[in-house]
Amino acid sequence: MKIYEFLNHVERFPNPVLTIGNYDGIHIGHKKIIERVKEKALMINGTPMLMTFYPHPVSVVRPDKILCLITPLNVRERLIEESGIDVLLVLPFNEEFRLLTPQEFVENILVNKLRIKGLIVGYDFKFGRGGKGDTELLKQLSGTYGFFFEVVEAVTLDGEKIGSNRIRKLIMEGDVKKAERFLGRAHMIEGKVVHGDGRGKGIGFPTINLKTDYELIPKDGVYISEVKINGKMFPSVTNIGYNPTFDVKKLSVETHILDYSGDLYGADLTLYFHEMIRGEIKFDGADALMSQIAMDIKDAKEYFHKK
Repeated sequence: MKIYEFLNHVERFPNPVLTIGNYDGIHIGHKKIIERVKEKALMINGTPMLMTFYPHPVSVVRPDKILCLITPLNVRERLIEESGIDVLLVLPFNEEFRLLTPQEFVENILVNKLRIKGLIVGYDFKFGRGGKGDTELLKQLSGTYGFFFEVVEAVTLDGEKIGSNRIRKLIMEGDVKKAERFLGRAHMIEGKVVHGDGRGKGIGFPTINLKTDYELIPKDGVYISEVKINGKMFPSVTNIGYNPTFDVKKLSVETHILDYSGDLYGADLTLYFHEMIRGEIKFDGADALMSQIAMDIKDAKEYFHKK
């Protein structure tokens, strides 16, 4: 996959079929659009292309709003490549870009610069200054400028429309199980193993402490998880929180890896969340904590046994 960050660097590609959006999370709704882009490109010997933005437009339009991204840009790029897109445009969403009118965006960028043959977007797509452009306007402009246009309707699961905002909320609430269904994969974070206080090892359940720059961390609690180590997946139990039993003030992500021994300090790891077991609890002491951790591990083993 070729990645371009500036329009003036983009080469000429045969019969571009484009989709546009933030594509945070690359959830199953996004994948449906991408599959349609690939199908249409194949029909006309074209090039499947995706346009996204960095930073996220919300952070420019509403700088006061805190938006925790599901996937950092590098992960988004990787997932888009895995989906089969040939050309990815990661355009800087700045003031100049934000002020383009809908027609200027279509004429100057999509038609004159990219020379698209087709455009496929989601049902709720908005574009142009003030978000005044919508799918109805695109339908009109596609006729004016001579490219085909399609809208992919919402994908629903359990009666809910799948969208990035909904998935963010689920993860923040700790419902990573439902988020996994909406994403089509487990929510994950990446980070580096750092030294902790050694308390886990002292009570018989050694843990790794993961330092991460990811914005979207699940709600405080204990989770059935998996850790990828050198390309291999290991079942695990992860605690997110402040260790109230020991009155720790700093948020930590601590993972006990089942049936694994080895020194991982300094390693870069990926942690996948499957299901919340319980919220974080303050115990009367180490013995009560040890008993509960043993139960958590039992729950995790049963989960992976059934999987």
